[in-house]
Amino acid sequence: MNKNIFASLLIALLVLSGCDYNDKYFKELDDIQITDVVHYDGLFTGEYPDEGYFTDRESLEKAVVAMLDGMFPYADAGSTANVSPVLYGEVIHGFETTDVKYELTDDDYDAMGEESGQPGKYNNFDATMDVDAYLTEFLNDNYSALEVGQTISITYKYYANSTTTNQTNSYERTSAGWERIEVSVYTPTMTYTLETEDYQSMGTASGEPGRYNNFDSNMDVDHYLTVFLKQKFPYAIEGSTCEVTYVYYSGGTSDRSSLYKYNGSSWEVYDPYEDTIEITERDAVMAFDGSNWSLVRLMGGTEAVLFTTAEYQLLVDWVIANEPEYVSTVRPEQEEYYFGASSNYDNINNAYSTWKNYYNVGGYMDGLTNDEISDIMEERLAWGIANVVLPVLYSEPNPELTYTVQYVLYGGRGSGDYRMSFIYNEETEAFEFVGGPVKL
Repeated sequence: MNKNIFASLLIALLVLSGCDYNDKYFKELDDIQITDVVHYDGLFTGEYPDEGYFTDRESLEKAVVAMLDGMFPYADAGSTANVSPVLYGEVIHGFETTDVKYELTDDDYDAMGEESGQPGKYNNFDATMDVDAYLTEFLNDNYSALEVGQTISITYKYYANSTTTNQTNSYERTSAGWERIEVSVYTPTMTYTLETEDYQSMGTASGEPGRYNNFDSNMDVDHYLTVFLKQKFPYAIEGSTCEVTYVYYSGGTSDRSSLYKYNGSSWEVYDPYEDTIEITERDAVMAFDGSNWSLVRLMGGTEAVLFTTAEYQLLVDWVIANEPEYVSTVRPEQEEYYFGASSNYDNINNAYSTWKNYYNVGGYMDGLTNDEISDIMEERLAWGIANVVLPVLYSEPNPELTYTVQYVLYGGRGSGDYRMSFIYNEETEAFEFVGGPVKL
């Protein structure tokens, strides 16, 4: 009978009956200890936020606790749960950026002086000029309203070795003036500047880039360039980025750049400074202290372990070396009855009758029910997997993963495939049981 139902029946009987009746016929009632230690290992069926995923541990824990409270209202201390998968969204911060970004225009260079040796002469800087001096003066004239602590990056053209490139200086407003600061700048995997034949390949009719070898406001630059990159770099690796420089017409022509990233099948617009949400599947490892469920650990994924002949044999070999009295008398090299492992049949033999009739060492099973014997079997197997099998399989275990171990059971609670879950505790440097067994 289900333990929870049994408890309910007893309570109902107490309510409906008088005290004398209970004292007469249920004297042992006060001594009955109804326990329900559960080890859940299964799916998350609780409520998600509107976004469809959790973004913090607190809200995730609250939802998982609500689910477990509903599933196991009579759970006792020592209960555990491994709830998966739970969708968890983490903010991946983009590259560092400043409060304000600005790119100098031709008018800005001209305002700095148009004589020989001054920026306005060719609308760029070169090695003969004190770039910081010019830019801090520009900031004093144009960004004096920025508050102390705010930052700004200025992008400018720099001429060297017969080539003009875009460079960026960043500054912070301090009480003493502008201070040059270093801000990490994203560097693309590759850069490419469109050539005449590239524009031509995109079409030469009116309204197409090849007509005048440039883009303008009537053209979808991103559409053209993502198609172009797919053709230009057919063997691009997923995650590759490319900064494309092109000519743009708006009352005059100027160079512009756009950044794209290859997602494995196509190129798409990419902003490395933008924060993104990375959604992953997590396992919520939970524990019950007798009053409340709590989140023990939020795992980063699952590693599936499927028992083969080798894993069953590891358990057999351990018993031969440490508990020889439990070794099978029929197949002493392949079977044992401490864990129940058999490398001959590739299963865990939990047939109660076999254990009680032939391997009741020292009579430790005398007077026990099948459920009590099953508890012993499962505790031993969980210990064996954590301390004998997994350390052999994983010399460098990942503490962010849940290891789900699948094995075949014969007899006992029912023949079939079962699963137990474990995690690796870095502090104790040992695997720990967190849930199961669950029949698959």
